[in-house]
Amino acid sequence: MKKKLTLSTALTLIGLTAALAISVTMMLAMRYFNRQVQWVSQRKAMYTYIDQVDQALRENYATLNEETLRQSVIAGFVDGSGDPYAAYFTPQKYTDEQERLSGYANNVGVSVCSDADGNVVIYAVAVDSAAEKAGMQKGDVLKAVDGTEVAGKKISDIQQAINDAEKVLLSVQRGDSTLAFELSPYRYVVRSVQSAVFDSVGYIKISALYENTPSQFADTIASMKQNGVTGLVLDLRNNRGGLRSSMQAMISQLMPLGVYGTATDKNGNVTTLSSGVNDQLGAATVLLVNANTAGEAEFIVGAMQESSLATVVGVTTAGKAKYQDYIKVELDNSALKLTTGEYVLLKGGSFEGKGIVPTKVVTLTAEQQALFPLLTAETDPQLKAAIEQLSTSDSSALNTATTTTLSSQTTTAGDSTTSTTTAAK
Repeated sequence: MKKKLTLSTALTLIGLTAALAISVTMMLAMRYFNRQVQWVSQRKAMYTYIDQVDQALRENYATLNEETLRQSVIAGFVDGSGDPYAAYFTPQKYTDEQERLSGYANNVGVSVCSDADGNVVIYAVAVDSAAEKAGMQKGDVLKAVDGTEVAGKKISDIQQAINDAEKVLLSVQRGDSTLAFELSPYRYVVRSVQSAVFDSVGYIKISALYENTPSQFADTIASMKQNGVTGLVLDLRNNRGGLRSSMQAMISQLMPLGVYGTATDKNGNVTTLSSGVNDQLGAATVLLVNANTAGEAEFIVGAMQESSLATVVGVTTAGKAKYQDYIKVELDNSALKLTTGEYVLLKGGSFEGKGIVPTKVVTLTAEQQALFPLLTAETDPQLKAAIEQLSTSDSSALNTATTTTLSSQTTTAGDSTTSTTTAAK
């Protein structure tokens, strides 16, 4: 009798469990169905509205540029998402963005800024670019572009005109000489890693995190080891981030084995991020940051700071922990860049809207910020503070036992492009 009751009870429990599972499944299915119906209804209302606007335009304008109209509609949709990081890329801009993220540029290789006297000065000439091969130099004063004087024009407009030209004539003043350079753009490798040595301190400027940045960094570190530097300054100021894969490859060169954070996607799925190579610099390190240090670059700073592997000098970073991915539109090869997740540090959590607070706060005056591209080791207070920090620390030569698994690539110079958006993958 007791055995029959046990069997009966078991069957009852199985039946109740099955019924509960069916009920929960049906409830979830109904919720999904209701959401889908609401979504379809919203789409229908939106299409009806757009159709009315489209009809009004066509009735009142004899001709319309269909491509411009379509791109404007898509850009408006993306802007309407409320995501400050979202963006729409036309087919050509998406191609350019992929090229940029891979670490290549297609321009003449000149970057300009204003000096204290209001002159337009060339502050960077990219290695292997048309400008370098023609003999242009950092410090040349730009007087005219294609015969039109640049005095009084916006720096951004001048830079855009130079970058977009299929062929451009640049007239410059160098000392007492007036020179003219006719340049045509072509594709070249961007040097996102620049380096110098100040006494025994190695200085490495990392301007972005492109596909080839980790290999450039590995080669630079190898060179620093040969020079016997006893401290490193990694300058991440104005580094807006880049590829997630490059960030992870960089961290594997900077930190020992272990977890340094997580990435949480839009659905709440958590991916653990860890260094897969037992590499670390093996020398006292200072990270230079500013309010334009963002995204993947910020994550590197936060991870190293939490691990007590570096002193952070500068001002609080941008506070962009959310990352984006590119969603390709197959119909015309355009793309949407949409937020798909968020970086989270082990101790500090998300830095979205907060940024990374430096260990040592060092600010620049308004004038120094305006002249930032022209600052030197003697006139840059943040760099001077970083070098001073290293001079007071006990440090041996850069660890010559550290190895890297990344491929080698020759790097010696500066990046002449500026990253205006944080890349995604």
